[in-house]
Amino acid sequence: MGLNEHQIDYVLFGAAAMLFYGYVRMTEDVDIIIRREPANIDRVADWLISLEAVLKLNPQRRFNGRHRWSMQKGSNATVLTPLGQIDLVQSIPGLPEWPQLIAEAEVYEIEGIEVPVLNRRTLIELKRRRGSNLDLADIEAIEMLDDL
Repeated sequence: MGLNEHQIDYVLFGAAAMLFYGYVRMTEDVDIIIRREPANIDRVADWLISLEAVLKLNPQRRFNGRHRWSMQKGSNATVLTPLGQIDLVQSIPGLPEWPQLIAEAEVYEIEGIEVPVLNRRTLIELKRRRGSNLDLADIEAIEMLDDL
């Protein structure tokens, strides 16, 4: 079962979001912004436990109640699952508050499932803030797609 089946409030971002924009590039993970709200974080934790997620920094340790508590306190998490690596983000510099984030999300549908994706403007802004070579290349690609 996935994010929607677990009724998780989320927005997809990063390279996976760029797939929805029409730009394909290799990535090692799926980046997900989760709503920072206790019941939602509990649903995220339940989902990760159901996937038998392990910590990326210590693959011998499964995601558990201690990590749920840490997320309830605002921590981000990076886990490895049978689906691949998942980066769960609650806050990063420049990220709008949840009501604005979800209101401005681009919603796509895949096989009857709605997927909220971070809007292009906000993703570009976040990538500019970070400013890595890969981020700058991503910005150029997204802006080229918008010009088509």
